[in-house]
Parts: sequence; structure tokens; C-alpha cells
Amino acid sequence: MTRRHTSLAALTAAALTIAALTGCAGITDPFSRVHSESFDSRADAASGWVGVPMPEWLPSDASDIRTTATDDETNAVIAFTGSEPSGCTTAARSSLPFDGRYGGFEDASELPDEVLRCGPYEVHEMPEGWLAWFTATETGETPIS
Repeated sequence: MTRRHTSLAALTAAALTIAALTGCAGITDPFSRVHSESFDSRADAASGWVGVPMPEWLPSDASDIRTTATDDETNAVIAFTGSEPSGCTTAARSSLPFDGRYGGFEDASELPDEVLRCGPYEVHEMPEGWLAWFTATETGETPIS
């Protein structure tokens, strides 16, 4: 085996090891034009949120917070456990999560008619916690625009 083939084989093995240890989301996210983060607590999220500011409605006892958003922030999904979000109102559901990595709806019969409207996000209680999503309705719209 030539030196070049040995280097290529070592690089491939390292990439496969990283994928096995970290899971595929971190590896594939750049190719999907999304970014994903996870936080143990709301305090951790407050200091490490990426993209737009962390939603204020996220409850103080939120934990196991996972978020994925498109790089342009026009779509986002947030999953967390904890209390019901604060400062929200009940409203008709108007969109769907763009990404199902944190759970979702198997078929149309599971879609909620009503959700909590927390600012620009729609939030729904799921068996394993809460699922929130933002879907732009205009070009370039983000949760803070």
C-alpha cells in the first residue's frame, strides 16, 4: 500500500470512528444546512444557544433541551422536558415541524388541531416531553423578524 493509500485509509477509519462515537446528526448536519445543539438545562441553553436568541417562553425547569434549525433560521424545532412553556396562548395549529429527529407525528390522525402559540413558535405536549417548531411563512422570516 502506498503512503497516500495508507493516509486515506487512516482518514476514513477516523471518520467512521467519529461517526460511531458521536452519532450521525453532527456529521450530516453541515450537509443538510442545519445546526443542532443540546443542553442539559435552561441555564446551559441561555449561554450556548446558536443562531437566534433562546426563546423566552422556555420554562425555567426545562431540561434535556435539543434544537435543530436551518442555517438561515427559517425553520427550527426544539424538544425539551419540563413544565408547560410560559406566556403562551392556545391557537389553531398552522404548520408542522420541518424535522422529525426529536419525534413527531406518525400520520395525519396524530396531528393536533390546537397548539400552544409561544411567540412565533407552535408548541405541543408529546408523550416524552414538549415539541416546539417555527416555520417561516415569508422568505427570510426568522423567529425574531
